[in-house]
Amino acid sequence: MIILHVSKQSRGKFIEKLYRNMSDFIENKNLNWIPSLFDTIGMYLNCSSITVYEWQEEESCYYLHYHSNNDKVPHVLMSSHFEVIDDKSTKMIKIDSLTNPWIIIIHDMTNSNMDRLKIEVVNIEVNKYLTTFSSILNSMHMPLFNNRLLELNNELSGSIHTSFVFQKITDVIQSTFHNIKVSYMVTQDFTIPDHINVKIMEWNDETLSREVKQTFMNGQIQFNSDNSIIYLPITGKQGNYGVIEIQSDVILKMNSNEKYFLTQVAKVCGNALETAFLLQHSRNKIDQLTMINQTSNHFNSKLDFREIINTLKSQFASYASDSTFAILPLDGKYAGTSVGNDLYFEKEEGIMFLHNLKIYTKNYEETFFSGNFKENEPDSNFQSVIAVPMKHENSLIGIVFIGHKEEYQYDYHQYKLMESMIQHSVVAIANTLQKEQLTKALAVDHLTGLYSRQYLEETVNNHMKEGNKGSLILFDIDDFKQVNDSYGHLIGDQVLIQVAQVLQEVVKDKYIAARWGGEELAIYAQETSLQEAIRISREACDIVEQTTNPRVTLSSGVSFWSSEENDSANTIWQRSDKALYEAKERGKNKVVYK
Repeated sequence: MIILHVSKQSRGKFIEKLYRNMSDFIENKNLNWIPSLFDTIGMYLNCSSITVYEWQEEESCYYLHYHSNNDKVPHVLMSSHFEVIDDKSTKMIKIDSLTNPWIIIIHDMTNSNMDRLKIEVVNIEVNKYLTTFSSILNSMHMPLFNNRLLELNNELSGSIHTSFVFQKITDVIQSTFHNIKVSYMVTQDFTIPDHINVKIMEWNDETLSREVKQTFMNGQIQFNSDNSIIYLPITGKQGNYGVIEIQSDVILKMNSNEKYFLTQVAKVCGNALETAFLLQHSRNKIDQLTMINQTSNHFNSKLDFREIINTLKSQFASYASDSTFAILPLDGKYAGTSVGNDLYFEKEEGIMFLHNLKIYTKNYEETFFSGNFKENEPDSNFQSVIAVPMKHENSLIGIVFIGHKEEYQYDYHQYKLMESMIQHSVVAIANTLQKEQLTKALAVDHLTGLYSRQYLEETVNNHMKEGNKGSLILFDIDDFKQVNDSYGHLIGDQVLIQVAQVLQEVVKDKYIAARWGGEELAIYAQETSLQEAIRISREACDIVEQTTNPRVTLSSGVSFWSSEENDSANTIWQRSDKALYEAKERGKNKVVYK
């Protein structure tokens, strides 16, 4: 029996050429090592052509990977074709040392025993070669991966912009692996670029896959059932921030180094987002404290209530634009006065809103914050609501309201900032309110309890600078001299007090009632039409005529101003005075308007 074998010299030269190709690739990484490998195999086997197919797991078949000439060959090779391929002139070698196995088809073999032995040599040595080469490729990739991770860390270090973090992470992944789709599911509302797919992860979301939940909870890499999607945990030093989802056909072919690289990129993402969030939070804190300090200094240097209100209003406007802002000082059990940019709280619907707000703030004792207030109060004008009680020395002095007609306009940080600013303003507001109360006390006529003429004039002047309209009503007690002459000055004083009480009853807390001088009295009605002022005047005259003892009557002159007209305080006084004189001339107990 004749025993054939391949000479050591021939086999040695073949192996030498294989590893020379490997050496050339390491020295020149642009060298295409696959054609060089099959040229070496073709020369060793002395065959006409070589065709290589690569196994595709998802398709359960082999796809054409390489062909040494231009002849047409099948693009797809099914496993059932193997027995047809292996004939006298064609031999097949299966290479199992790669992640995706190869089928090498050798064409135009002479089918000699020596050729069969060479086929066995190729099968053994090429598998050894590819195992070694794959390991070298992996080791070559790791320094590249590490350098890329280092560069990524340096680029993201100290960044306060989360949108930049998402952009860089996406760029690195897509530049390293081609034809890959990257999306993010995160637990916080980060700032993101418009073109990057980022979704807020809600645990009760039914579309959230089991793999996403496991990745987030366990902090471990996960794959979907067909290995076409990889899920990477976004983790920082203080917690988990979400999951990176990567979809691609190349995931199945990834080696351990490539998967390790992706997990490290996800960690860089988590640390960078955490750092950006903390840095931005710290910067916001510094800005807020600076603003609070500046505002507090401004408060402490002012004792004018309107200036304090305007300061608060401008500060809130910078953080919450298009909002309704009002400070509501409390008078007994009822918050009836609105100071700010809206008279809503002086209307019936505003009064009802305050009543409901009183319930939500536990009788104005607790802060209230809602982003969807209409869910509980469908008739409310406001969706977003912040209400902060103002307390000074255990006394409730009022409540600050901030509202917006759209839902979820204020985040938690804005709410805490506004709450802090309000608490810092309480002392200044309390001092100004006490000052105004003292001023009013000094401006009150000691006999009637009505405001003085000076206070009335100041009120009219101030309101004409800031308001939209108003009405001035002057009254004169008819034949008051006869009352003094008939009953004495003591009874005359009692009549003045009775008339003053009627005016206070008519105006309640809405308007200003004052003693103009002697037996002349006045009412100033802010933001009131001429028709309403005439009604108020006639009501006062009727009540006085019916209730005073001894009985007296009133003559009244009414004037009205509007911001649309070129009016001044002097012209208002003059018109009211002329109207009063005309009422007297018409026979007294009359109401005349100008």
